Amino acid sequence: MNYSVDYKYVVDTNALISYFSDIFEGCDISVSKESLEIIDQAINNNNEIKLIIPSCVFLEIFIKWFKNEEIANKIISEIYYRIKQKENIEIQPLDKEILENYILIKDIEEEYKFDGHDKQVFASAMTMQCPLISSDLNLIRYNQRKKLVPSILK
Repeated sequence: MNYSVDYKYVVDTNALISYFSDIFEGCDISVSKESLEIIDQAINNNNEIKLIIPSCVFLEIFIKWFKNEEIANKIISEIYYRIKQKENIEIQPLDKEILENYILIKDIEEEYKFDGHDKQVFASAMTMQCPLISSDLNLIRYNQRKKLVPSILK
C-alpha cells in the first residue's frame, strides 16, 4: 500500500497494544490490517509515514500493564525504547494547543464518556488535523457526530 509522503497519523493506546499484541498477552484489542500495516511501515523505517503518539498513551500502558517487573521491562525495552529512537515517530506532550482542543471536546453522550486519555488522544488528532488510528468505538462514534478529525482508521 502506498501512503502520501510525510503523511501523519495519531496512534491511540489500543492501536499500539494491537500492534505489539505479542507483548500484551491475553489482550483482545485489535485494529484493522490496514492500520497495523501503517504502524508497521513507520516502525520499520518507512520515514514517509509519521506517527504521533500522545504521551498519555504510554502513561495509560504503564498504569494498566506494569503488573510485574518482567512485563514492565519488556514494555520499556521492546516498545518504548524502540519507538523513542525513531525519527519519524513523535511522542507528543500535552501542550497549549492540544489542551485548547481538549476543552472543545464536549456534548459527549453520557453512555459514551471519554476518560482523560481518550480526550487527549482525540485532541491531538484535532490539533494535527490528521487521521487517528483507533478501534475505540466511543471515539469513532463521537467523530461521526462531530467530524473534528479527518478520519479514524479502525
